[in-house]
Amino acid sequence: MKSILRLILAAAVCPALLLASQAVRAADMRDTVVKVSKSTGLLDVELSVRMYVPAGNGPFPLVVINHGKAPGNAALQEDRAFYFQSREFVKRGYAVVVPTRQGFGSSGGTYREAACNIAETGELQADDIDVTIQYAKTLPYIDGSRIVVIGQSEGGLATMALGERNIPGVLGLIDMAGGLRKNHCEGWQSANVAAYAKYGATAHAPALFMYGDNDSYWGTDLPRQIYDAYVHAGGRATWVDYGVFESDSHSTFSRRTGMPLWMPAYQQFFVSLGLPFDVKTSPHGSEPAMGDIDDADAIPNLLPASKKAYDIFLSMDPHEHRAFAISPDGHCGYARGDQAKEEALANCSKRTQLGCTLYALDETVVYHAAPPLPASRTATGAGE
Repeated sequence: MKSILRLILAAAVCPALLLASQAVRAADMRDTVVKVSKSTGLLDVELSVRMYVPAGNGPFPLVVINHGKAPGNAALQEDRAFYFQSREFVKRGYAVVVPTRQGFGSSGGTYREAACNIAETGELQADDIDVTIQYAKTLPYIDGSRIVVIGQSEGGLATMALGERNIPGVLGLIDMAGGLRKNHCEGWQSANVAAYAKYGATAHAPALFMYGDNDSYWGTDLPRQIYDAYVHAGGRATWVDYGVFESDSHSTFSRRTGMPLWMPAYQQFFVSLGLPFDVKTSPHGSEPAMGDIDDADAIPNLLPASKKAYDIFLSMDPHEHRAFAISPDGHCGYARGDQAKEEALANCSKRTQLGCTLYALDETVVYHAAPPLPASRTATGAGE
């Protein structure tokens, strides 16, 4: 039997429950973490929910992004910010919520699963997405009639399980490399196929399935079997195979370098739902005097390997503090955490004898251009 869920509205409106509430560039994009309480009838569990909201009063359509599960103890898994992905939606006028489900990271309770019953495990995980959506609908700046739910890996399974509920206002579902791998369960592959067939039998909202060809979790055949089972059971869905991505297509949604593979399909899907997808504004507002932090081409003398390192830096969560340092000969160093600035400079200095300077901190370019490097000392070669 599904859990009986009760949203504790006191949690929804109590300012004291706002955590890490200093927004990144607060005038342009509100970035907060809230605690949302749910009850299963036996106990209350607090879920950590990251929220990104455009400037203004709204109401804004809503995107919900759901994380996967790494191998091992869910409680040891860090909260996933999905920061750069969320910024892309904020640019397009959407509010975004990212729930950390029960038993993961900073959320309370224990991880919920139904042994080798993958369909039921997905439904248990969907409970927390449901609670998050109901909470978001209480907010005056959220348009609860225009919602798209996205899930990656186990979050994709939970997203598709949520589709069974046909929640009013949920217009579309996106499954990014979704499923649940349980190596200790005999027949876990067929259990995934059966789960998606169950979900497709009752879901009404259109869905977008996106998988790659070199997925370390699913291989090449299982994703299409999952999709076919969903559609044959009655689900409405579009299939996108985006091919090979780097060393593992399972991480396509998690890497900035994967955006060119999924963003065009997202645009087409949102437009098909009657939803906007044109860029309305940058979360940074007007261009900062020191430069656009997203513009890697603006960094002077950056070597190709260092440009890849900058992509990793941009994927980090600014709430955890992040820093990127560069040298005149194109090397770099980056770090995150309370000592990010010092560690980034130290990491950069290990790769050069010319000294390093900070280029970016958190969400801000802090670099001041230095005099050009003499031609006789310009480095050649590659590497960070």
